[in-house]
This record gives sequence, C-alpha cells and structure tokens, in this order.
Amino acid sequence: MRTIISTVLGAGIALTITSCQAPEPDTPSELETSTVQTIGSVDRRSPTLDEIVPVGAEIEVLAEGFTWPEGPVWVAEEDALYFNDVPENKMHRWSAETGHEMILSPSGGATPEAALTMREPGANGLIKWPEDSSKLLLADHGARGLSVLDRATFEREVIVSSFEGQSLNSPNDMVARSDGAIFFTDPPYGLRGLNDAAEKELSHNGVYLYSADAPLQLVIDDLSFPNGIGLSPDEATLYVAVSDPDNAKIMAYAVSADGTVDDGRVFFDATDELRDGGGLPDGLAVARNGTVFATGPEGVYLLAPETGEVLGVISTGMPTSNCTLNDDETFLYMTSSSILARVPIEF
Repeated sequence: MRTIISTVLGAGIALTITSCQAPEPDTPSELETSTVQTIGSVDRRSPTLDEIVPVGAEIEVLAEGFTWPEGPVWVAEEDALYFNDVPENKMHRWSAETGHEMILSPSGGATPEAALTMREPGANGLIKWPEDSSKLLLADHGARGLSVLDRATFEREVIVSSFEGQSLNSPNDMVARSDGAIFFTDPPYGLRGLNDAAEKELSHNGVYLYSADAPLQLVIDDLSFPNGIGLSPDEATLYVAVSDPDNAKIMAYAVSADGTVDDGRVFFDATDELRDGGGLPDGLAVARNGTVFATGPEGVYLLAPETGEVLGVISTGMPTSNCTLNDDETFLYMTSSSILARVPIEF
C-alpha cells in the first residue's frame, strides 16, 4: 500500500488451493517485554480529541525492524494482531501474551516464477473472513486477487482474481459489509512498473464489490491510486483514500443497497499536510461512532464524521501505512514505516 459505475455480466473467479509452511520466528526482533519504548506525540487540534485519545496518552512501540508493515487486523479469538510486511513477503502476529512472531513466508500467493516478475508479491491488506472466523481474507498481491487463508493450516484459496476476463492489478485493501460482501481497492502497487507494467491488463485502477453469489462489480473506476478503504457504521458511506502525490485525498461516496455509489465528494484534502518524506493518504479504520482514523503524512489523522474536520494527529513522526482498532476500541494499532505501535483510545 505505499506509496460510470457499472455492473458486469461476468467475472472470472480463480480457485486455487495452496498450502504454506509456518516458518520459525525470526527477525524483526521483539522488544524486551520489560521495556516500554514510546515515540512521537499527539497533535490536538480540537478539544473533541480529548474525548477519544486520553490526555497524556503515549504511542507505544510493540515491535520494530520491518521494511513496510501493512494491513493490521485484530483477531479477538486470539487476542492478537495479524499484519504483513509487504516487501519482505511475510506475515506476522503480535499479542501481549506472546509478543511478536513471524508466522508465514511467503505471505503472497504468487508462484516462485511469478514472484520474480513482481514489484511486491507479498500480501497486503487483511480483514477477518466474514464467512468463517477461523480464516482471514488477504489482499493478495502475489495472486493478484483476494485469498482466504486458514489461520491454523495456512491453506489458501483464491476466490477472485479477474474482472471481465482480465487479471486484476494487485488488490490492496478491503472492508466487509454486514451481509458479507467485500469492497476492495485494486491499484498497481504490486506490479513492477505500476501503471506501465507489461502485466497490467486493466486500463483502470478500480474499486470493486465482491459477493459470493454475484458477478464482480466495478463501482469506481476514475481514481488514480485507490488505496485504503472503509465503511461508515451505517454502511451508507464508503471512504477511499487516494495515494496520489498530485491529488492526495480521501473520497466519500454514498452507497446504495445494491452496492453502487454516487460520484463522491472530497472528505479530506491532504494537500496541506504533505511534506518531504512524510507519506500519503493510505489505510484507514472507522470507529463505531463514525470517527475516521486515516493514515498518512506523519501518522494517523482523526477525522470527524460527515465533515472530515481534523480533530488531531497521532504523530509517529514517520509515514504510517495502516491502522486498526481492537474489538472493544480501547487501542488503535498502527503499522508505521518500520514499526508496529499502539495508542490507547476511549469513547
């Protein structure tokens, strides 16, 4: 994840089964459990932020030494966080009980031959698979599709990898609707050459709606680099981050019952926040009260529902790729540059 509306009559569904062996844990190293390392600061731009991030809250580093960690997802059944290091093609797990461990390599579903042709064959975004809580859904660069991964066996099933007979680019991030349908973004970040890659078959970088019982639906096709994605609590608004240095923003779209969306509006214009080396709008998470946690330059931006007003910034001091809340919304977990971090949250 670094950085018109149409319904199709047919979509290619690629079904493959693979199995990966869980490797022995190795680098990056876990911090000593007796040591609490903190970084950054909290930039409070509105008094409302004090009702979300407690006054005096610190950003705690949980693990470090990654190349570009991404796609964090909280798994309540294990009281643990799963995430990927995309360039390293590895999946990691962290819990307060066991600390950090690398659990899967490769994380992406590319064949060894295909992996050699890709910019980043590792898996990117992660969410819980709505149909089975024992499995995760991967935005699988290597498979150029969405893959379901069994957490216990590491068996992988690719559930979709093409649109109208053409290969998807490299699915990046996903969000599940309450009925199990999946919205996902499909920029070209996994491809060597990005938009100019010889392997890129689609002319657009789309946002799609996947349902198990319907053709793959293209809902947005006019964004340059769609990236992070999220839904409002009532599922009436779809948020999409655009990781374009020339048009850095988060869009908001009204969603109809059939999954189609309107033309959209700019929810947050990140232009004034950009700085050299500071990153772009990337992943995002939406709290149950509608607050949008959006990663980007310097950290995580807390945006008010409806208005997109910046309430404050949880500043790690470095580009931040993605974030997620645990199930009871007491912590925000962040993948930021080379680290995994968290900050306490309250509502």
